[in-house]
Amino acid sequence: MDIRQLKYFIAIAESKNLSRAAKSLFITQPTLSQTIKKLESELNTVLFKMTDEGMMLTETGQVLYDDGIKIIEDFEKLIDKVSQYKQQPIEKIKVGLTTLFAIQFMKQISHFIATHSNVELAIFQDGSRQLQKMLVDKEIDVGLLSFPQLYPEISIEPLATSTQGYWVSVVIPENNPLANKEAIQIIDLKGQNISSLTHHFMLGEMLTRSCHAAGFDPNIVFMHNDWAVLLHSLKELNAITILPSEFQALSDNKGLKWIPFVEKNNFYPIGIATRKDFVTTSAIQEFIDAIKSN
Repeated sequence: MDIRQLKYFIAIAESKNLSRAAKSLFITQPTLSQTIKKLESELNTVLFKMTDEGMMLTETGQVLYDDGIKIIEDFEKLIDKVSQYKQQPIEKIKVGLTTLFAIQFMKQISHFIATHSNVELAIFQDGSRQLQKMLVDKEIDVGLLSFPQLYPEISIEPLATSTQGYWVSVVIPENNPLANKEAIQIIDLKGQNISSLTHHFMLGEMLTRSCHAAGFDPNIVFMHNDWAVLLHSLKELNAITILPSEFQALSDNKGLKWIPFVEKNNFYPIGIATRKDFVTTSAIQEFIDAIKSN
């Protein structure tokens, strides 16, 4: 027996007439008659008896009717509940983060997505400098990015989690004379071919600024937003690059050395950034709390 058969049975029981029940169900009378005969055969019982007052319920028919009404009511309540759940408005949260932070916080992001079916998480990956601008331009709602703060329109809350920022390394082919150094300063980059992150990134902007402060122009031969592309370019271009040290564990490039960069800009703390005029919804706050659980 299924819900359809039960509904057909109840329609006959309430109308006491096969023809009227068929019309109310928008089916033919023969179809309804066959359905009830099949139901009686499945249950091995007689559900109706013919009387002068019409089709009346037998004793077993009355039991099925009484319990069937409750089943239909519960079923319809369930359908309404599911329908309302599906019709709940989907909140879209636009989150900006760097490739490094996407990797470091993927567990928390994945858990949030899995537990918030009514939220659509749109993720934008770029450098921290560009993400701060995207916040100001209202292209994203929340940014997981590194300091320093560049715009007064936003605020960045430092993360006091297991991941609080990243250190910086200079990546050098093993045959480069600088590969013998224990640590590298900005002045050591003078005269070197450099593959650099773009100015969308704090490191890309820092490189140019720090070199100028040291009295020379950096010899940038290649720029890209993808750290993996930069690593692949080093041997071909006889170049070096500056990247977060945390990428070393993710890199399988052979013949490269990661040497600590010892300058005042060798550590970049990170935080959760929002616009100061932005109204934080409960879903966004739950996302921020998820990131803080790292």
